[in-house]
Amino acid sequence: MTRMNLGEHTLSALRVQLRAVDCQTCGRPFLRWQRPALAVYTDGEYADASLHHVGCHRPGWHEGWIEPVLDRQHLSWRAGTFVLPARLMLGLSSDDIPFFLVNPAFEAALLHHRDGRGWQVWTVQFFKELGLDLRGSTALSSAGPTPTLAASIEDHRISVTVRSGEAHHHWPNIPIFPETARLVRARGSIVVGVTTRLDVCQRLSHPEIAAGATSGSMAVGVAALAPKGKGRRRRKH
Repeated sequence: MTRMNLGEHTLSALRVQLRAVDCQTCGRPFLRWQRPALAVYTDGEYADASLHHVGCHRPGWHEGWIEPVLDRQHLSWRAGTFVLPARLMLGLSSDDIPFFLVNPAFEAALLHHRDGRGWQVWTVQFFKELGLDLRGSTALSSAGPTPTLAASIEDHRISVTVRSGEAHHHWPNIPIFPETARLVRARGSIVVGVTTRLDVCQRLSHPEIAAGATSGSMAVGVAALAPKGKGRRRRKH
């Protein structure tokens, strides 16, 4: 990564968030020895940073939004489900909490230019604008659902959607253990955490996740569970 116009603080944050999985130009995976090219497209106070093969895309700073950066057809995401024990909730809940954790963007990040602070990584904050809360304690202690979130369970798999205006993110068909699904159905909801700092593919401890949910580095909300059968796709025969 070059310094470009971002500053060392923002580049350090991008080094933590971005993971070279697939090239955002061609969609092919990065080889272990390949160093990705960082391209940043900016338009006004927002910018988009993404990783590419060196031979696929010119690295550096680019003015304006252009394809294929924003269509996101090659963007990798990972999600998983688990139950956070009540003893880790620091009094926020007297019950165990079913949790859906998602990292929505491995190879790209949204940036926002703030007067006096320069460019800041804004991916998680963007989900706050979609109705989630950076104060995870608020969502963890709330019985009410987040209006922009919805969840559905079918055949031991759960899907979560966040929709606000034209913004729409859908994370479908994530495996869920039967005991977790029973807890979700009993509550009628599941807590959703959006993070870019944690690799959901790696083994994560419950204290690590609970700390992330209450530290301000994760956007947290409550997805109401849709009634059984609602929103189910009709199978083709």
